[in-house]
Amino acid sequence: MRPIGVMHREIFAMVSRAAPAPAFTEAEWRELLAFADRTQLSLHLRGTPGLPSWLAEEIESRFAKNAERRRRLRAAYIEAAGALAADGIEFVLLKGFTHETGFGVDGSARVQYDLDLLTRPSGLARARTVFERLGYAPHGARSLSEEHGRPLVRPSGWSWRGDYYDPEMPIPIELHSALWSAERDRIQPSGMGEFWSRRRLIEVNGLEIPAFCEVDRLAFAALHVLRHILRHDARPAHVLELARFLDARCGACGTDSPSVARSVPEPAWECAPHPLRFWDEWRNLHPPDLRALQCVAFRFAHEWFGCALPLAGLRPAPRSPVAIDEWFNAFAWSPVANLTVPNKDTVWLHLALVDGWQDRARVFCHRMLPLRLPHEGFFDRLRYHAGALAPALASGVRWGWRRAAASTASEISDWKRRSV
Repeated sequence: MRPIGVMHREIFAMVSRAAPAPAFTEAEWRELLAFADRTQLSLHLRGTPGLPSWLAEEIESRFAKNAERRRRLRAAYIEAAGALAADGIEFVLLKGFTHETGFGVDGSARVQYDLDLLTRPSGLARARTVFERLGYAPHGARSLSEEHGRPLVRPSGWSWRGDYYDPEMPIPIELHSALWSAERDRIQPSGMGEFWSRRRLIEVNGLEIPAFCEVDRLAFAALHVLRHILRHDARPAHVLELARFLDARCGACGTDSPSVARSVPEPAWECAPHPLRFWDEWRNLHPPDLRALQCVAFRFAHEWFGCALPLAGLRPAPRSPVAIDEWFNAFAWSPVANLTVPNKDTVWLHLALVDGWQDRARVFCHRMLPLRLPHEGFFDRLRYHAGALAPALASGVRWGWRRAAASTASEISDWKRRSV
């Protein structure tokens, strides 16, 4: 059997560039399908030329089940939005259906498991009460993220049977209190507090949905991608959606031409008309540090799915450009590999994005060692840390050497130019 890393790259090529199916054995295809199911990429393989007939049938079966689940998600959203509106609670929908307009994404191929809603802090407790009246209750012993509370789920007798496309799977609602956890990640992007004031109604499949305006939806999508990668939990399907957005916007605007005014105004339900093109609006509304973080996520979309990137002149340099470039040169695919074979290579990227030695020390200890008290899944995490620690330290040494070499080469090059 081929190395799983080779198969990862093949599936990414199929879903991003419509590459024909490679000549895999049936065992390899089944291994690849299991990975695609787990990473929500299977439906993006639909229509790939050269797929074995049995695999095409498996994908069609998943597609039909996902269509039923999407109908249930739509109904759950309509109920939730109506209940919140009746109680006078303002909210925006994060991700989900909001990625089905402007992102260049085929909604029918999207796999969605929950509804993510952001309210003002003052409305959070009231929103929980609304969902409790609808029969929802907190699920699990603890929250899965610092950005939202425990998922709210209607009690049922459903149990996991290994089917990622089970249409009967309960639909959790996650109430977000924040968009980013600076406390956990030790990175503090500025400007995100203004997203709420720019929210809009957008139209998606006949629904009017309160959401962030388009440049802010891109920012949140990019930071969501980056957060999961830094936490050793890459979501390739989300990176693919980011890549589709970049291809749609960079392809339309050009990646190497100067900005010009829009010739067609935005629809009334989308962002307010703006005299500049999308990337000018992105640059004008987002501070440099927020754009720099987004660009790190854009780099993953480019490396994995070959998408276009916005004009270099629009992209501010990150805090440690040489370190980040060398990290991508050495470890761009490490977050994908980590989904099957543990590694902690993203720790070094995380450290390059953090200011201050105290914050870097905290990130290093938190990412390298399971310092929390025992909890459910603790020993699985301990095994993960034990298996990944030594390779991570070795990769860090290699990365540091490459970074030093690249920095020295850059200094020599600058010196030569100044000497001419």
